[in-house]
Amino acid sequence: MEHNPGMNLRFKAFLDNESQDSVELALNYCGIEECRPGYFHSPPKRSIYLIHIILRGKGTLEIEGQTFHLGENDAFLIPPYRKGSYQADREEPWVYMWIGFSGLKAYECLTKAGFGQQRLVRQVTCTERLHEIIRRMLEIPQLTLVNELRRNSMMQWFLSELIEEYQTLYKTQDTYPYSAAAYVSYAKEFLVENYNRKVRVDELADRIGINRSYLAKSFKKLMGCSPQQFLVNLRMEKAVGMLKNTDLPVNQIAAQVGYENPLTFSKIFKQRYGISPKNYRESAASFPTAQNDCVE
Repeated sequence: MEHNPGMNLRFKAFLDNESQDSVELALNYCGIEECRPGYFHSPPKRSIYLIHIILRGKGTLEIEGQTFHLGENDAFLIPPYRKGSYQADREEPWVYMWIGFSGLKAYECLTKAGFGQQRLVRQVTCTERLHEIIRRMLEIPQLTLVNELRRNSMMQWFLSELIEEYQTLYKTQDTYPYSAAAYVSYAKEFLVENYNRKVRVDELADRIGINRSYLAKSFKKLMGCSPQQFLVNLRMEKAVGMLKNTDLPVNQIAAQVGYENPLTFSKIFKQRYGISPKNYRESAASFPTAQNDCVE
């Protein structure tokens, strides 16, 4: 991007690469500018998404017949191949930062951040964090693979801040990008690997990035039981194996399958099999091996 003589330069730098629209997400350029009073700019149509965030001052955006009077903490989007122009206020010219990016996931990220083809403007409150990300990107302008990877990771962090803030402020319901089966598979694998630890279903859902009710509903539909029931059944299966094949005391077996209190373990075991762990061990030959079949 060329230097504009209409700019009163406070801090301005940029990175320019418009050949990455085939990857998932890629930074094309970014910068921070302080405009002179009344400065007018009409960038050419480009194949990228361009976001400006106003740090202070005022100005006007015009895009395809729409006019927006914008000020501090406003953000505006110019989508690919759409003609827009913007002008700084003559009394309080704006200072803004901008970021241009492209890629196969660019539009999806923008919609989750509150933008779209018809939603071109939104308020932003996390300007300090976004400003810091842009500033850090501008500190590594060298065109090396290492710096390109770092800049792209920062650009993704920039978008994640916009998405998280929008979802928090406007209480939007996130649509999950993966199938229910993928989340259930992850949850099942986590439970199998961590059955001997204290596991809370809400913490597991948070770890995955979904809410508890969605996890429970999906798990029940695909596995025939809740995550908690699956965990209990898994623990009982492991306990049965140890009762049959080891001489470990019951309290140690309880601890090894995730129960801090041996009495709690014994109570759950008896509810499942109708007999205490001690009596089960003594009569193990007459009991079939337990299966983690999610039977309620």
